[in-house]
Amino acid sequence: MYALNSSLALWCLVGIHIGGLCSAVLARATQGTRLESPSHRLFFLAMAVVGVAMMGSLPWSRGCCLALGTTLSLMVLTVVWDVRGQHELTLDR
Repeated sequence: MYALNSSLALWCLVGIHIGGLCSAVLARATQGTRLESPSHRLFFLAMAVVGVAMMGSLPWSRGCCLALGTTLSLMVLTVVWDVRGQHELTLDR
């Protein structure tokens, strides 16, 4: 019975990882469209879920907590980092 609960918890954590990263990509991809606001709400909800799961998994396994912390960091980097390079560097003299 313990193995079933352990595997179920592991699959839930995998789902939280994938859902969090997908919400970050969706929030970035819908920038400037009419879906921007709902995708940002979904992203913040996913951040809260990942954060709560990270705190909840600390007594269970430190490796899971570290993986969820990494997911949280990757989510923030995905949303913030501008990989398109549209900004031009200007030098004011």
